[in-house]
This record gives sequence, C-alpha cells and structure tokens, in this order.
Amino acid sequence: MATSTCYSPLAASLRFSVLSLSVFSAMNVAAAEQLTNTPAEKDMEVIEVRGIRSSMAENLAVKRLSSSVVDAITAEDIGKFPDKNVADSLARVPGVVIDREGGEGSTVSIRGLSSDLTYTQLNGNFIASSPGEPSRSFDYALLPSAMIASVEVFKSPEARLDEGGVGGTVLMHSRKPLDMEANSGVFNVETTYADVTEDYEPQFTGLYSWKNDSDSVGFLLGYTRQERTNRTLSGGTDANVWRYNGAQPSDVNGNAVNNSNDWGVVTDANRQGYENIWFPQVVRSSVVNEKREREGVQFSTQWRPTNRIELGFNYFGFSLQQQRSESHVDMPEWALNPDFLTGITLDESGTIVNGMDYSAMASGVEKDMQLPWLRGSYVDEESSSDTFDFNLSYEGDNFKARFVAGKTKAKGGPKESWQAAYKSSNAGEGQSNIENAAQSAAWSISDDRISMQIDPNTLNNLLAGVGGGRDAGSSNSSFARSTLAENYYQADVDFYVDWGILTTIRTGAKYRDASLHRETGNNFFLDPSFDIAAGEASAGGITQFDSYQWNNGMPAAQDVFNSAGEGNIAGGFNINLMPTINWHKYRDYIYSNYVPYTRIEDNFVYDIAEQISAFYLQGDFEYSDLRGNLGVRVVQTKTTSASTDLYTFLLDETDDETGEPITGDDRLIEQYQLITQQTTDTHVLPSLNIAWDASDDVVVRGALAKVMSRPDYGDLGSQQRITFVSDEWAADRAAFNEQPGFSGSGGNKNLKAFESVQADLSVEYYYAPGSALGVALFHKKVDNFVVPLVIDSQREFAGQAGVVDAGTITISPYSTVGNGSDAVSKGVEVFIQHAFESGFGIYANYTYNNTNQADVTVAGEKFAESPLIGSADYQYNTSVYYEGDSFNIRASYNKRGETVLGINSGLNVYQDPYQQVDVNAAYNFTDSFSFTAAVINLTQSESVTRLGKDTDARLLNTSYSGRRYYAGFNYSF
Repeated sequence: MATSTCYSPLAASLRFSVLSLSVFSAMNVAAAEQLTNTPAEKDMEVIEVRGIRSSMAENLAVKRLSSSVVDAITAEDIGKFPDKNVADSLARVPGVVIDREGGEGSTVSIRGLSSDLTYTQLNGNFIASSPGEPSRSFDYALLPSAMIASVEVFKSPEARLDEGGVGGTVLMHSRKPLDMEANSGVFNVETTYADVTEDYEPQFTGLYSWKNDSDSVGFLLGYTRQERTNRTLSGGTDANVWRYNGAQPSDVNGNAVNNSNDWGVVTDANRQGYENIWFPQVVRSSVVNEKREREGVQFSTQWRPTNRIELGFNYFGFSLQQQRSESHVDMPEWALNPDFLTGITLDESGTIVNGMDYSAMASGVEKDMQLPWLRGSYVDEESSSDTFDFNLSYEGDNFKARFVAGKTKAKGGPKESWQAAYKSSNAGEGQSNIENAAQSAAWSISDDRISMQIDPNTLNNLLAGVGGGRDAGSSNSSFARSTLAENYYQADVDFYVDWGILTTIRTGAKYRDASLHRETGNNFFLDPSFDIAAGEASAGGITQFDSYQWNNGMPAAQDVFNSAGEGNIAGGFNINLMPTINWHKYRDYIYSNYVPYTRIEDNFVYDIAEQISAFYLQGDFEYSDLRGNLGVRVVQTKTTSASTDLYTFLLDETDDETGEPITGDDRLIEQYQLITQQTTDTHVLPSLNIAWDASDDVVVRGALAKVMSRPDYGDLGSQQRITFVSDEWAADRAAFNEQPGFSGSGGNKNLKAFESVQADLSVEYYYAPGSALGVALFHKKVDNFVVPLVIDSQREFAGQAGVVDAGTITISPYSTVGNGSDAVSKGVEVFIQHAFESGFGIYANYTYNNTNQADVTVAGEKFAESPLIGSADYQYNTSVYYEGDSFNIRASYNKRGETVLGINSGLNVYQDPYQQVDVNAAYNFTDSFSFTAAVINLTQSESVTRLGKDTDARLLNTSYSGRRYYAGFNYSF
C-alpha cells in the first residue's frame, strides 16, 4: 500500500486486489497480475473470471468496495449467457426493471421510477440513439453485449458524474484493446424464432482485439448484424379512449341502469337517460409487423507513448433499416346511432359499457353503417447513430489529468410513409344504393381481452367489390424526421493528497452543445399531367388536395386487400376475421399511376438547442473504517425552443347539392404561428456518500444528494395542434358523432427540469465467498415531474376572419403535459445472493416503492393529483442457476407491480402488474466453443393497461409481443 504521506490510485488498486483475491481464491478461479509500488506505472489488476459464480462474485466485489450506492455487471456476466443486449443483463440488478420491445430489452427503470429518469452514458458521455421521434432515453437494443466490458448502476450520485438521472445513472464501459489479450475476441452466430412471427432469422456478432508486445499500442474492431421480425398484437381502445357523460347513470324514468341490450333502439330523445355512463370512443384490434436490419460497428485504439501519457480514440456507429406495417380494425363511436346499434351490455355496476352489437338493418332498412373501419399504415425507415471521441490522459507523481472531446449524432426517419383507410359501406363512391360489406359487427370486453366479431362475409364482399368505401381524409403520406446532435468537451484533474482524511481532490468542467431539429413532410402523388412548376408557383404551393386520394385516385379495396385475413393471433385480442391491406400492391398501384412529390413542411417543425455548462469539485476521504466522497456540481442550462404551431379550421366537407367532397380553402384553412422561448436554469447539486466497514463482513452505507433530469424533447418542444370543427362540418359528419368546437394537443415550453432531494441508507452482509445479502432504504422528494394530461383548456383567441370571433375559447379535449410537485418516492430494497458448492446458486431482490398523490399544475394552476408517472409500487427479480463442468442453465423471473402512466379524462392510467420468465442455457464443448440457447417470455405474458383504479372494466389496451427462442454458437479466443 502507498505510504502514509502520499496517496495514489495504487492504494485503491491494491485494496481491491486483496479483497478480490480473498473472494476468488476461495473459489479457485482468479489470478491477479503482480502490482508494483511505482505510482507512475499503470496500476491495473487483471482478473481472469470464468463461470457464473465467479462473475457474480466479482460483481459483489465491485459493489462492496464502492463508496457510493452502486451495483455492477462484469464482462463475464454479460457474455456468459446469450443476453441480447445490456438491458437484458441489467434485469438481474437489484431495483432494476426493463421494458422490452419485440422481446428484447429497450429501456431501463430504477427503483420503480420511469425509464425517462434513468440517465445512460457510454464511456462517460451521452450517446444519441433515438431518431424519428427523438428521446433522451437510451435505446439499449443498439448495443450488443459483446461490445461492453462492464456496467455500473449508480443509485446515489457523485459530483464527478454528469447530471440527469433522478432515477439513477447507468455507466457502460466499452472494451479497450490494452485491457484485453493480444489477438483475442469472440464470434457469435445464432438464429431466433418467435411464436407470433413463425420466422427463423440470423444474428452475427464479432469482436477482435490486438496489441503489441510492449502493451503500448492496440486496436479493437467489433461488428454486429441482426435481422429481426417483431410482431405485436394489441386490442384496446383509442388514445383519448373513454368518455363519460353526467354524474349518475339512470334510465328514462330515473331508475338505475342495469345490464341491458336496448340502448341502441331507443330514440335520440330517450337516449339522454342513458348518458351517464362510461363508453369507449373507439374499440380497436391492431397488428404491428416490423422487419428490422440492424448493424453496429465499434472501433477503438489506444496509444501509450510513455508510461505517463495515454491517447485514445473510440467510434461507435449504428444503423437501422426498418419496414413497419400496422393493420387496424376499428369500431368508432360514430356507430352509436339507433340506425345501427342493436345491443349494449354494461358491467356489474351498470356504469361502464363492455359490449355493443351493430347491424346495418337495425332500422329495418339497410343504411350506411360504415363498420368495421379498416385502416393501416406502412413505413420504410432509415436511421443512424454515430459517436466518436478523442481522449488524452496524463499521470503525474501526485495527480492525473484527462481531457475528452467528442460528438454524437442520430438522424433519420421514414423514406416512405403511407396511411390508408376503407369503410365497410360504399359511402362516397357515387353509388345510388347503399352496399355494406359487413351486415353486422360486435365487440365485447371480458377477462382483460377485447373480442371482435364481424360479418364473416366481409372480406369476400370487399374482394367482390361490395362496399369498401375509400376514406380519403384518413389516407395520406406524412412523416417525421429528426436530427439530434451533441458536441461535448470535458477536462478533469484528480489530485492525490494527504490532507487529513482527504485522499483525492477531483475537479473538472464539461461543456455540451446539443441541438435537435424535427421536421414534418408529406409525400404527394400527382397525376402525370400535373404541372408541378405551376403548382409550386401558386399561392399555397402543392398541397394534399393535389394528391391522388383527393382526385379519385385511391385504389379500390378489391385491388389491394389481402385474399385472406390476418392469421396467427397468438394473443392480445380475439377476432373472427381481420381484413388487411397488401401494401406492396397498394404502393405498386400508386407508383404505376402517379408521380411522387415530396414536400418538407417548413412551417411545421420544432427545434431545441441546449448549451450546458457544468463544474464540479469532489473530495474523496478515508479514515480508519470510513470512506466516501463529498462534492458539489453546478450546472447551467440555456434552452431555446421553437415550434410552428398549427391551427386547422375544418369548414365544410361535402357539397350539399352534388354530395361530392369539397377541396381546397373551402374545405379547410391552416394557419401557422412561430412560437419561440428561451430559458436559463442553474442547479446546484451537492452530494455526500459514506461507507463504513463495520466489520470484516458488514458494510453500512449512507448517501444524501440533490439531483435533476431534463424534460423529454417531445414534451418540451412538440408543436401545438389546434383543430376547429364548424357547424357545417359537424353536420356533414353527423353519422360520425363529430362535435363542433376546438380540440388539440401539444407540448409545454414552460416545463421545468425534474428536481429531487434523495437519501439512502443500506446495510450489506458478505457472509461467504460469492454470497451476500443486504437491505437499503431510500427516500426521494421529486418536484417538477412531468405528467401526460387530457384536459379542457381555456385561452384567449385572436380570431379567424369569417370563422371564429376573437375571445375566450375552450379546447376540449386538449392533450398536453404538466409539472407535478411535492411527490415522494420512498421504499426499501432487499437482495440476497448465494452460491452453493453443488454448483447451484440463487440471486433475488425485491424493491418496494411508495409514492404519494402529488399536485399537477398547468399554466400555474392546479389541475389534478397524480403519483409519479412511470412509478411502480414494487418489483421483484430472481435468478436460479446451475453451473457444471460443461453445462449451465439459468432461469430468471422478473415482476413489476402496478405502474402509473398518465392522466386521462381526469383519471390515472395504470399498467397492470407484469411478470415474465426467461431461461438461458449453454453447453461448453471446449473452453472456447459453446452452444447457447434461450427462451424469452416463457410465460407468454401480456401487457395490460386500464383507466382508473376504481374498476377493472375500463380496459385501455392489451399487448402481446410473443415468446421468442434463440439458439447459436459462441467462439471466444
């Protein structure tokens, strides 16, 4: 150990070595590199870790020696089993739950809080990963496990760490060539199969590292390619879902409403007695198919020209090619009409509709029912993420200085985007007689499942040319693209001192210059004879009304629908027949008959610029059995947000004399308004971490800090979209129950950054090699948390000539976000890890999180109360494993409790408890070559959300992404 008059990083390295040797030697699996007493030399410990038990023991060693509240995953733990990415590996960390997309880990939540409050960094810096609709959350599906050497999960901050994680901070460290053996690496080839796709698809990952004999120069190259088809089956209700009219349900005589099926046959006058119930605006069955091709490249190099100087360069590049199609069968509220509605059922309370039946002949004469409404979309998208950094470090006798400069950039969005809709009837097709492809339809909600029943002859009728009215208003080709970039510069100096209990003084500064540009565009398809030059020169330019769908150019349903309905509905919903659009036929038809024209809507964008300056000062201390750190981080954020808000005035839809659709300015008027806002916020973030080695086996920890997280880009900058429906427009769409007035959605430029004052206290008992148990208490007081809202908004309106007078208007519904205040998240976290001599082992942890009802404000006024959005009341992870000489297997069980997602119609949206079992196994033919296999979501679990906590009857959505199987070969050398 270093002398008492001089502290160096060697002391910490030696201390780690002693503990690691004591842990690993008992298991006869570790060897440590000889260390010298020369601080100028590189102080590095190399631990050869093999097997599940050894890697878990190493994780415990990192946790035990940390001065902060930290959990770790080492490279062997990530690589030993075929975890698809880092998120899958993090699922075994106490207090961590992951969200999955298509069966793979995508985002990470810590201690029951939203994944938006988890700040993820690669090698200490932000990595842009969310093109199209940008997000601050990191997409873990980008990074294969083979590229990562270790991961640290900081639940209590240190001043030296970048701000941004109210929930916690995840630091991923990539592999470095000088830390690996020369000419070492790994190759992995596997295939995957899912019950929802029934496809077999390949994946390849390779990594090679080289260094010279003197350990002064090295480089590393990694590559991964993945082909994946994801399929999600969902049944539920629309985004602004449930409507409620009145206070108490009653019939026309004032009596309580019972389960009945006569609502649809009462007259409009009598129906007012049935208004006091909840009913869904739209009931929907959806299938989403995604075909993805991902590629990732890593290149890293290191050069040590002297023992004191090291230079490095890192590059990470990722690309995503994706074709995504969505198919929907909708039953909207426009059919709540006695001409179609023949039956209604209510829940046991008599206040919530849980089923409806429809018939085109309900009035005795066949009428224009237009159900089911058949919609779909297709997106062909390209996205990329590129990150590079240059780093320089110099180690003196009593200090170490580091400098990093880099840039990260993600860009992309759709190359093509299509939406199209057809109706069961022939409405709008210019025919004198009404023809419905479906004579009947019905839906019901039972056992947390949407069930739909449509006329079994619907598809045959559509293919025969019966019904299939083309819905031009719901058919377009709009898209969103974005570019997110950040330049960063950081300088740090660590001084090794002997100032009483202080051993290291850390100081540094960081500057980040980030910019986001999001734009909207449209692909119009024009008649070959259309004069493009003249159209561009006209006052409004080329608009949607020049495109094919508004000029009788949509293909007929019989020409573009698939000959068979969607099959293999393995979960999510029930339906007897699901007609779908064949997008290849649709696109071929349009491209064969029309000329594509792309228009970027310069007036429909939003931009966010952030200049972030940070400075920190931190002191690491050690005295007897105490160690820890005390510091402060000061951060200033200058934010400029600008958006072009859109007002759309829907004036008149159909010519009363001809019955033909109206186009141009007589149909609608669009008005844009540029809104720009600048804010400057300064946050002072102190932190204290202390650890007490109470005995050889017991560590007691405490932490106190203030932390912050910035609002998500979309919440902050998203354009405001306000739509006005005139009386004339509403009259034309009376059958659709469309109401006159204002409605809209938009972001909130006045959102403040999340702030949290938090405290931690924990006790850990390391009672045997590779075995430990512990308990932790945590308390977070969170201000300015963001809550999605659907509200009625009143504001002053300047007026629109000839349409709406100036004055106070009410926008209802208005979807936006607001800040919550005085939220408290407190709870307890327990874990146990035990390795048996027989080769069996267990790892389990449980986190309980209690959040209060906090105030939610919009424009400074209290609107509602809500728990922390994204918070879950408990979560539980456990893994049971067996490790033999050649064979090992692990089963993992993860469960997350009820989760709060937002506010809708004055009620909270909740996700039901979700649980999942995964199984991983490997057979080692040799020390280097193994066969791996995995089953993800063995339990075939589904995600369920609902509105309100007073009943289970207001179902919002059920979603199933399938059970997925993996099998492959892994070769390490």
